[in-house]
Amino acid sequence: MLRNTRTIGRRPCSTKMKSSTDHHIRKSLENYGSWVDEAISGYYDSSSPDGAASTAASKNIVSERNRRKKLNERLFALRAVVPNISKMDKASIIKDAIDYIQELHDQERRIQAEILELESGKLKKGSGGYDFDQDLPAYLRSKKKRTDAFYDSGGSRISPIEVLELRITYMGEKTLVVSLTCSKRTDTMVKLCEVFESLKLKIITANITSFSGRLLKTVFIEADENEKENLKTKIETAIAALNDPQSPMSI
Repeated sequence: MLRNTRTIGRRPCSTKMKSSTDHHIRKSLENYGSWVDEAISGYYDSSSPDGAASTAASKNIVSERNRRKKLNERLFALRAVVPNISKMDKASIIKDAIDYIQELHDQERRIQAEILELESGKLKKGSGGYDFDQDLPAYLRSKKKRTDAFYDSGGSRISPIEVLELRITYMGEKTLVVSLTCSKRTDTMVKLCEVFESLKLKIITANITSFSGRLLKTVFIEADENEKENLKTKIETAIAALNDPQSPMSI
C-alpha cells in the first residue's frame, strides 16, 4: 500500500514539469517567429534603418545627377556666348569666360572714353560755327537726320543694323540666349538697344562687345524653349522695320 501511494504521488509532479517545459518551448518559438517577422519587414521596409539608408542614398544619387545636368547646361550656354573657347573642358570654359568678361570691361572703358571725346568735339565744333539745321522746322530736322543716317557720303543707301549672324540657344530653366552679330556702324549700338526695347521682352541681362569692326549683342531672356523660332522672327522683323527709312521705328 505504501509503495503504491508513493508511485501515485510522483506522477503529478512529473506532469507539471512537462507542462512547464512545453510552455517555455512554445513561448520561445513564438518569440523566434516574431523576431524573424521583424527582421524580414525591416529588410524590405524603408522605415527601417537599412531601408532608410538605402532610400537616402538613392535620393542623393538622383540629386547629384540633376546637379551635374544643370551644370552642364549652364556650361553649354556659357560656351555659346563666349566668342573664343580654347578647350572644351570645364576649367577652360570658365577661364575663357572670365577673360572675356575682363575684355568686355576694357572695351566698355574705351567706348566711354570715345563717347566723351566725341561729345567734347561736338561742343567745340558747335561753338565755332553756325548750324543751318536750326533754321529748319522740327519735323524737317528729324526727317533730315533720319535720311542722313541711311545714306553715306557718296549717296549710297546703308542700313543702321547689318545682321551677320543671329543665333538663339535654350540654356534651360526658361532662359533663351540671343547672340546677334552685326557690322559696326554709326548709331548701331543705340539702334540695337531700341530694337530689343520695342519687343517688350523679359530681359534678364544683356551686354554688347566690339571686335574687328563688328558688334556682338548677347541677351538673356526669360522664355520657354518653344518660343525660339517666334522670338527669332520678332527680332528679324523689328530690325527690318528699323532699317526702313519710312518706318516709325527709324525716327
